[in-house]
Amino acid sequence: MLGGPASFRDHARIRIIGKKADVEKAETALKAIADLQSLPEPKARLEIQRIIEEQDLKAHILFDGNTVWNTKPILANLKRIMEHGTLYNGKKPAYVPIGSMLRMPVVGECILSDYFYDFLHLECGSIAHYSKQGWVTEYPTVEDLKAFFQKNEFGKRVLDNIPGWMTDAKRVVEEIEQMLFPLRSFIKSKQNA
Repeated sequence: MLGGPASFRDHARIRIIGKKADVEKAETALKAIADLQSLPEPKARLEIQRIIEEQDLKAHILFDGNTVWNTKPILANLKRIMEHGTLYNGKKPAYVPIGSMLRMPVVGECILSDYFYDFLHLECGSIAHYSKQGWVTEYPTVEDLKAFFQKNEFGKRVLDNIPGWMTDAKRVVEEIEQMLFPLRSFIKSKQNA
């Protein structure tokens, strides 16, 4: 069921997608944000992200056509991946040839969630690799994930790949980096203190 676009933003529309009850809950929560109508996009995105996380909103919220990301499910999935050491469970992913030129990724159970995968290929400088299974086959371990965040498929640090106006996505990446690189994050925090 589709709910939205919400009518409380004249420019840079906010669109809410999900089950009817989830859409109504999200719309009520967003309408409670003071001055949402006049907030510049970087500030509005952070306020929307804060409300999503505080109220555990389930609806998918788009700001001017771009997802506002919820940090919590991504970090929870990253924690599970780090505990396991891989983005998959069971047999190691591999490519199986199909004919002379094609190959298909084969992965058992993916630990990488759909939501985290969407974030990786939509915001972090990665091609989709055709599917989540393809992404996991390309980056099967935590070490591969760390290397990707240091240098994505465009040769950039993931944080540097995200535009400045996507403050919610930048916040997600900063928190991912804190988990993946705790020593580097600790040293940086001490330098800034």
